[in-house]
Amino acid sequence: MKCMQVKESTSAECTNFYSNIEGFTYEPGYEYVLKVKTEKITNPPADASSIKYTL
Repeated sequence: MKCMQVKESTSAECTNFYSNIEGFTYEPGYEYVLKVKTEKITNPPADASSIKYTL
């Protein structure tokens, strides 16, 4: 499974991010600064995130 390394602020440590960001297509070799909208998902599947991320 592929993931992205993300920071929630400029001073934060990188963490692995396994979810998709709707409206965003990652291209290797670039660094991105994104502002995403988060929505809580009610009753998500057991193997999925409980948060939806949208660009």
